[in-house]
Amino acid sequence: MVRTKLDSLRQEILKYIGLPYHTNIPKIISRDNVLVGKGNAKEIALKTIELANLNNLKILDLSPQQIYNFQKKNKIGIDCSGLVCHLLNFYFDTKLNVRRTSADMLTSAPLSQPIEIKNLKTADLIRQKKGHHVLFVIEKIGDKVIYVDSSRIGRGVHYGEFDITDKTFKYDGVFRLLLLH
Repeated sequence: MVRTKLDSLRQEILKYIGLPYHTNIPKIISRDNVLVGKGNAKEIALKTIELANLNNLKILDLSPQQIYNFQKKNKIGIDCSGLVCHLLNFYFDTKLNVRRTSADMLTSAPLSQPIEIKNLKTADLIRQKKGHHVLFVIEKIGDKVIYVDSSRIGRGVHYGEFDITDKTFKYDGVFRLLLLH
């Protein structure tokens, strides 16, 4: 069976689902992407194992909820722009600098341009909270948009969906990265 690019993206997203939300506020100085909310799924898994070992915890004996709580307690997780950067880098095989890219930057010139919501497609971005939050579009089926994001409200990395005709869905714009299309 041949895997499509979208199927590969879905598999990559699964590596992030359920990870805690973490952002670097208050700002700490660390070279470790994981500790500032910018690590990829593998880095987060390795840091979790490392810290569990230091605490004499057998990670394989923990439930998913216990692992999540351990990660939250140790400030291990990913913020919305970190997640989006990693997914864009995966999908387009590019090298956006996750440490130097914010939600606002991802949804502003010169990196992106506004598009109409009806033209959404995979890897487009939805700007929320005046550029302080970003959603990654997985796909649009008819008027239904399926996305992934990382937020405190959604308990970390999770799927979401909305209908483009839903006037109660709040967003500040829809964007497509220029360097990738």
